[in-house]
This record gives sequence, C-alpha cells and structure tokens, in this order.
Amino acid sequence: MTSAPRKNPIHVRILDCGMPLLVESMAGVRTAALSWLLPAGNASDPAGEAGEGWSTMLAELAQRGAGTLDSRGFSDALDRAGVQRAVTPATVHIVIGATTIGARINEALPLLADLVIRPHLPGDALDAVRSLAIQSLESLQDDPQHRVGLDLRARHLPPPFDRSGYGNRTAFERVTIDDLKGSWSQRVRPIGSILSVAGAVDADELAATLDGLLKNWHGTAGDVTADGAALGGISHEEDDCNQTHIAMGLHAPSERDPESLHCRIATSILGGETSSRLFTEVRERRSLCYSVSASYAGGRDRGMVSVYAGSTPERAQETLDTIMRELERFEQGVTPDEFRRAIVGFRSRLVMQGESTAARAAALGSDWYRLGRCRSLGELSTEVDSLTVDDLNAWISTSMGHAWRSALTLCTVGKAALSTQLA
Repeated sequence: MTSAPRKNPIHVRILDCGMPLLVESMAGVRTAALSWLLPAGNASDPAGEAGEGWSTMLAELAQRGAGTLDSRGFSDALDRAGVQRAVTPATVHIVIGATTIGARINEALPLLADLVIRPHLPGDALDAVRSLAIQSLESLQDDPQHRVGLDLRARHLPPPFDRSGYGNRTAFERVTIDDLKGSWSQRVRPIGSILSVAGAVDADELAATLDGLLKNWHGTAGDVTADGAALGGISHEEDDCNQTHIAMGLHAPSERDPESLHCRIATSILGGETSSRLFTEVRERRSLCYSVSASYAGGRDRGMVSVYAGSTPERAQETLDTIMRELERFEQGVTPDEFRRAIVGFRSRLVMQGESTAARAAALGSDWYRLGRCRSLGELSTEVDSLTVDDLNAWISTSMGHAWRSALTLCTVGKAALSTQLA
C-alpha cells in the first residue's frame, strides 16, 4: 500500500510590497527551493511583430548581471551560495527556479531579489540574446513533433494563450534594449508576482528578510485574460518527413473546477501510463505507432486534454481511426482494476512530490495562481481517497461523450492529410 504523503505546515504571508509569500516548512530535508513567478510571460508580450517573444529574451537577459555585479560576477556569486537556478519563460509568467542548502537561503535571497528588481539587462548582450532567440525559433523546422504540439496550441486555445513561446522573427529583429527594459519595468511588479519557498526554512524569517530586500519595489501588473475565440477545427502541415505526427485537443475542466480530479484520473487511464487504453490498443496490440499518449493540463480558467501519436505515413490513418474508436469506447467507463492502478499511481506521485522541495515550491506557486490558495499534499490525498470508480464512470459518461469528441481540435504534420469525422 502506498504510504501517506508528509503533512507539512503551509504559511501564507503578504509582504509589505503586496506580493504573496508562500512557505512550506518541510521536516527532514536540508535543502530549500524557491519558485518566483513574475507576470511577464509570453501571453503579455505585445502581439505579433510588435513584440511577441520579448519574454524569451528577457528571461535570458535578466541573468546577465544584477545589482552591483556584472554577468560573470553575478553567476559566480550564485555559484558560491550553492544555488542551482533557471529562469524560464512560460505562458503567463517568467519563472525563476532556485535550489540551495536551507542554511544558505539568506545568501541567495539578496542575489535573486536583485535579479528581479535591479537586473542590468545589458545592451552589449542584446545581439547575442537576439541570435539565440532566432536560432531557437528556426530550430522548429527540424522538429515536426514539437511543431504539431504548437499547432495544436495555436488552434485549441484562445488568444493570447495560443502563442508558442518561440516568438516572432520580425519582433526579435526590431527590438531595442530600451524596449526590453521598459517591458520589464512595466510588467515585473510585486502585485501579480508570487514567491513560494519549500524546505528547511522559517516563514517568519523569510518574510522579514524579503520585506527588507523588496522595500522599494512597488506596483501592480495587469492580469492576462482571453481576448478572442479559439480557432478549433482541423489543420494539416505538409512535411516530407518519415513520420506523421498527430495531436488532438479536447476541452477539459479548469484546475479550480471540483471535477478536475475526475478528468486527471480519467486521462491517466486513457493514455497516461504504459497500461493505458491508448498504449495497449494502439501501440502494443496493433503496433500502429511508436508513441501514443494522453495528458491533462488544468489552467486557471480552462483545461485541456491532449492526445499525441507518432506513426508512419502508411499507418497514420489507421492510427487516427483507432484512437477515435478508443475515445468512443472510453465513454462506456473504466474497470475497477484500471481505476485502482490510476489511484495508486496518483498517490505515488504525491509521495514523491512530498520528498522534493523543488516540486513543492512549484506546486505552491501554481496553486496560488490557479486557485488563489495552496493545497497541502494531505488535502490532495484526501480528495483522491474520496473518489470512487462509480463517481468516475458517471463523470466520464456525461463529460467525455459524443459532444466532447465532436468538439476536438485535430492537427497533423506529415506527408498527407488524414480524414476523420468529428460530427
């Protein structure tokens, strides 16, 4: 039987600057992990040629010196503090992730605070960062599997959440360092940012330290909401490659929906594991493809079930047909054995998350953005324990039926378009 996840206290502090600080003190660990969500993701970039992709450049430039330290000095100082870090552009946020020994968190915080409120964004690094962004964009031409996922995002999600994150070449070529500095200053504000820390830390000490470090940081960032309808439908991109890549998007509950857990467990049974329906029927029994999977992503305002398959051009149509039949058959529900396996897998992932300070820090920040509160592992464990196979099958029969399938978005990349009947 899977052991219960650890029960750790979660503390919420609103700092003097207005930013929420979320802290989970974890017994038995020596590390501390930090996740700092800054409201400057690609969804808030200026659209198209006006600036789409600026967040990608900002995430790189921000690491090239901060406070009184130049790029090399800043990197060396973080290394001396034992900080493993990454600055990553995402849809809504630029995410600073950092991990160090808990006893050294006070060495890391001033450096990370400088990165947020006093980054140099040096002009002499602009051309190098521009080149990296353009190279990354051009590399998509050699990655049809990645492209089909981006095509699906572009059609299934409403703007500005439909953006790839790779940006616009013209926007990269036109941008000036003043554009980027102004964008950082305008978007990176305390109200709209979220800082979460997990591990060997004390919430009150962290709050006091951060209030001192961030006392001159002010302002409110704008929220990002959908400003149009998703395209949906079917698209095909012709590519003379030796594979055909298939991606489907289906509507799903948002993370804040009480039925998001139903969708997460159902999707795991459908295509999340090697024992799943799609893997068993499409890959193992029929050998139609080299890869097939389904996943659920729950956002703040919407969710999405994604299905991916990679096959040969000769077997791609049969692969798609078989997936559609399995989606139709899934409406009939799951077996008790399938349900038990999915629940055990979910609980195992909870236990493993409870042993990772980085995973807990990221989860706290994500919960606060999507739900406006933090969930403990105990709460999640209780929620999954209360779900029954009958509950799940009742939800599947009403939420994953004909209407759900007929509204799917289908994108393919390969030599020839595929046919399907969505109505």
